[in-house]
Amino acid sequence: MDKPALRIPLEDIPPEGLKLEFEEGPELLADCFPLKRALVARVFLKKQGIDVKAKGRVRTTVELTCDRCLERFELEIDEEFEVEFRPLASLPLREETQLSREDLEVIFYDGEAVPVDELVREQVILAVPYKKLCREDCRGLCPRCGKNLNQGPCGCEIRKESPFAVLRTLLQKSGG
Repeated sequence: MDKPALRIPLEDIPPEGLKLEFEEGPELLADCFPLKRALVARVFLKKQGIDVKAKGRVRTTVELTCDRCLERFELEIDEEFEVEFRPLASLPLREETQLSREDLEVIFYDGEAVPVDELVREQVILAVPYKKLCREDCRGLCPRCGKNLNQGPCGCEIRKESPFAVLRTLLQKSGG
C-alpha cells in the first residue's frame, strides 16, 4: 500500500506556526536515485496571510553514479532551506513571466493544503550537484580501453602529438 502524501491543511497550521519532524523512506525519491539512509526532515510552517513560510532542514544519503568513471558512490546531503508556499490562484496570468531570484524560492500549491512532501523531495534533488563526481580528482575512464584510471594506468599508448597533426598532413598533401 502506498504511503499517503504529506500535505498539511492550512487550517491545521496555528498562528504560532507548526513544527514537523519526520522520516521518509526510499519511495519518495525512487524515480530519481536510491536513498542509502532514510530522509530525515525538520520543517517549520508559519502562515502569513494567504502564504505559508517554510523553513527547515533535510538530511539523507543518496547513491549516485560518477559522471567520469561510472562507479557508484554515496553522497551525504544536509541542506537547510527557506521557501514560501503561495496559492496557485495568486499566480499572475501572463503568457511570459520573467522569474526573479525571489520567485525561485516560491512553491505554488493548489487546494487547501501545502505539499510538504514535494518540498522535501525538491530540496534533496536540488542538493545533488549537476556534475556528479565520486571525488574531485576523479581521473575517469581511458578513452581507448575504458579502464577506470582511478585504479591505476591502463597501459594504452599515450598520444603525444597534437590532435591537429592530421590537418598538417592534409596541408602537405594539398601542396599548401
